[in-house]
Amino acid sequence: MLKYYDLETRKNLFMDERGTMDTAITAYYMEAYLEHLEQPPILREAYAQAFFWKHAPLIFSKYDLIVGAFGTREPAVFHYGNGTGINEDVVAGMEDKDGDLAQKLQIIKNHAYNKNDRTRFTDAENRAIDANTATSTFFLGHMVLDYETVLEQGLGGYLKDIAQYAEKNENPVFYEAMGVQLRAVMQFIGRLAEECSGRDLENGEELAKVLRHIQKQPPQTFWQALQLVWILHMLDNSDSFGRFDFYLNRFYQKDIDEGRLTRREAAALLVDFMIKIEQDGSIQNMTIGGVDPDGKEIYSPLTGMVLDVTRALAFKGPNLCLRVTDTMPQAVWDKALACIKTGIGLPALYNDAVYINSLTRSGIPLEDARNFCLAGCSQVMIPGRCNFMNDIGLMNAAKIAEITLYDGFDPKTGMQVGPHTGTEFSDFTALMQAFYKQLDYFCGLEASIHNKEVRYVAQREGYALRSLFMRDCLKNGRPVFEGGARYNNIELEVIGITNAADHFYAIKKAVYDEQKLSLSELRELLRSNWENAAAQRDYMKDIVKFGNDSEGPDAIRAEISRFIYSRLNAERTVLGGVFVPGEVIFVSHIGCGETVGATADGRMSGAPLADSAGAAGGCDQNGPTALLNSVLKIPASTYMLTSVVTNLKFLSEVFQGEKGEQAVEDLISVFFLQGGMQVQMNVFHSADLRDAQKHPENYRNLIVRVGGYSDYFVNLSTELQNEIINRNGHIL
Repeated sequence: MLKYYDLETRKNLFMDERGTMDTAITAYYMEAYLEHLEQPPILREAYAQAFFWKHAPLIFSKYDLIVGAFGTREPAVFHYGNGTGINEDVVAGMEDKDGDLAQKLQIIKNHAYNKNDRTRFTDAENRAIDANTATSTFFLGHMVLDYETVLEQGLGGYLKDIAQYAEKNENPVFYEAMGVQLRAVMQFIGRLAEECSGRDLENGEELAKVLRHIQKQPPQTFWQALQLVWILHMLDNSDSFGRFDFYLNRFYQKDIDEGRLTRREAAALLVDFMIKIEQDGSIQNMTIGGVDPDGKEIYSPLTGMVLDVTRALAFKGPNLCLRVTDTMPQAVWDKALACIKTGIGLPALYNDAVYINSLTRSGIPLEDARNFCLAGCSQVMIPGRCNFMNDIGLMNAAKIAEITLYDGFDPKTGMQVGPHTGTEFSDFTALMQAFYKQLDYFCGLEASIHNKEVRYVAQREGYALRSLFMRDCLKNGRPVFEGGARYNNIELEVIGITNAADHFYAIKKAVYDEQKLSLSELRELLRSNWENAAAQRDYMKDIVKFGNDSEGPDAIRAEISRFIYSRLNAERTVLGGVFVPGEVIFVSHIGCGETVGATADGRMSGAPLADSAGAAGGCDQNGPTALLNSVLKIPASTYMLTSVVTNLKFLSEVFQGEKGEQAVEDLISVFFLQGGMQVQMNVFHSADLRDAQKHPENYRNLIVRVGGYSDYFVNLSTELQNEIINRNGHIL
């Protein structure tokens, strides 16, 4: 008999417990990794993971309905975005009894993926990385496991798959690693079952039954399916759940129809699932809604329950993404807006038709394109079928715009970074031609850098678990970084396009149209960071910016976007895909801004760049409709893209009453009908955020939307807090 608590009670029990769950420092992964050092990377990693899962301490709550959490920190770990790496914070707190810890860690660094090893790049590529023009995040991307197939055939089905495909392919090491990894997952589930039976848990015996069933067999109930999804997600280091309501709804609906589970009990299970996400703490994406591979809408009672539970718990995650069709039921709109207006920034909204069109443009069949999900912050994926290396690339269009004024020379690093394109331009057209020559050069470097990254990762890392649960890897006999997945693109982010547009439009108006100063004079003002030039800076700041539905800056913004999108789509990856640009800014606008000197729009050296594809901070003066009209001029529906994110900030009174919510719904619906791609919303008073900076102890649960994800405001850096505060708050 399932014992559970109402939502508020369970949340309070969790909040009371969360600070009391101690973690130990162990070194199981490191020791097993070193023991199998001479094995190929995928086998070495599989054995190390298996040993860690077998021995690492676990954390349980007496009230758990969903189990699976490690109670340990290790000096060497496998992370989905970094491969095998060193946790320096843990190392600093370890006692080195044998005096050989440093040597062991160095051996691991010599064998694993090492983001600091820049010898694989040319001098030109290293200069671009140092200047932050075309660089890498040295993050190996998000992926989504093939939860649909796992839930359909169970783990036992994978044993048969490994045996079947091993007979047909000549890659015994790969299949040995897959077997090691799969048996380790099964063993871990068995270990969880034993722990549940032996501990004082309110649902211990029922949990043990759930676990013993899913150890080999396909899940039959909603509880079993939820538990299996969580275990694989946790062992995968926490990333993205894919299309959560799509693959789980059949279990939910069957349990409800057959009287096996009440809606309240199902909600209690979902609450515990969300508690596990919050307990983990990392960004974990979850996609709901949209259409199925046949084009049929999948909004269901489970979709609504996910929205209700997310709103009621008011945690910072999951990073909930709602796929919106033009006929999405009103009940789903109501629940989504009720969630958004709480201020947690969830869910973010995604235009189903635009994403599907974008994917089919690259040759992905319609059936798979309709099955897309979001990963990480807002990166597009085909769940269980692709390795898109999301987030690894990073181009800084604002930095490239800056060095265009200096003949490709970077004043910050003192290096000639780009090609020589001159310093004097007879007209604005000649200046933009120089900029596009710089962009073309850095797009080529960006592609070269990341093709080398793919090769480098494949030489040093195995990604065994992801290869096991990525459709086609077993069939093809290759891991994910050797082309085992069905689709292999490289997704990268482009920061500062808005700032580049504002920069060049200000130059057009001030230097070429109104001739208020020469380009040489402006260049000196920028070099001095506007020193003793307050009047000139105020004049440049007053020139209209992107985000106000003004044709001048909007047209430049659209043309820059068009050039970058098309140029990168034309580059091929070493695994046969294409480069896919996007504007998922995350927090990169802070760090990237620090590398960019003063720009002609009045921005100071080192100031943050635009936080999304929308306006630069505080520059949208004409309200949300004008801002979205500007964004609509970006050719987002014409190319193969990952998300083009748009941040909106509303004052809380906008959502008051039915008319307020309806006005927001109408605004977003029209934006999407006209081709808008994505919107995410913050709802708050800036005064509250200012007070939270002064008195963080009073605002521990205040959540804000950042650049593609939500987080607790008090956990953000001061720079990021200020940037969020300075976003314009809109009324309708």
